[in-house]
Amino acid sequence: MKFTTFTKTLTLLVLALFIVAADNITRMLPDGTDVSTIKCSDSLVSIGDPSRDVLEKCGEPIKETQFTDQPGRVWVYRLDQTDHVFYLAFVDDKLERIFDVDCLQNNPDCE
Repeated sequence: MKFTTFTKTLTLLVLALFIVAADNITRMLPDGTDVSTIKCSDSLVSIGDPSRDVLEKCGEPIKETQFTDQPGRVWVYRLDQTDHVFYLAFVDDKLERIFDVDCLQNNPDCE
């Protein structure tokens, strides 16, 4: 089978995208602390809140990701540019976990 330059480039691009996607899915949640509530602007967000309420109170997350050790989707917030990043894990559109991570841990989500 003869590969053209276009086919080789396309194959490498697809492979690179697959590696980036796999990295986001296979990351482990960094060391941090579970908390039950965080303050977004003037509102509190707590475990059990629906995702639409979190979105309304906190706005768009800086990123959405997944972790191998955390079921469901995870929204990443860095509120008021503090030295912490918050991971909000949702299962069935309900907030199941809030994880507070210190940005001094060489965390790429803090950049």
